[in-house]
Amino acid sequence: MDEVDFIIKLLTDNWSNTDTVTAGKAGITKADGSAWTYTPTPVFIDIRSIEPGKGRRVDLDENAVIIVYEEGATLSHPTIDRTVRNEEYNFTLHLRVLHRRDYPELTYSRRLLQSLYQMTRHIVESKGLRPKVYTGGNVVGSAELIEITGRNEANDRGKRLLGYKMSVTMKRFGRAI
Repeated sequence: MDEVDFIIKLLTDNWSNTDTVTAGKAGITKADGSAWTYTPTPVFIDIRSIEPGKGRRVDLDENAVIIVYEEGATLSHPTIDRTVRNEEYNFTLHLRVLHRRDYPELTYSRRLLQSLYQMTRHIVESKGLRPKVYTGGNVVGSAELIEITGRNEANDRGKRLLGYKMSVTMKRFGRAI
């Protein structure tokens, strides 16, 4: 399993967790002050995908989107004999929401984006220390540390797109060559 697939699987496996859903609703209310009940389930996209409808053009009318791509990797050899390496991968998680005219309120898309951010942040922070992903009960990927290193606004008012770009770093230590 490569690193982008690892991040996507970590997010999808933990997205419907009750703690994650609770984090997504934290502090978000409707305009009338009542609690917000909607928890978004985004489409997770690996930009390297060549599947039709995945990676090149995506319909944001249906769902919010989280695009995952790798920015770069750094390898280092902490020992003289070079039988072990440390790996550091830098990713961008691009959270995108389209503001549609049929939303009940003008701030609905902002709350949706805030909820996506809170849920993503919760997963990365709670699963960031020695994360593992499983398929059929078997560990298919692991790392030592995943952490959020920054966040930037990524809005396009002309297209009514709201978004955040989250910088994430994944570290793997002592991997055998």
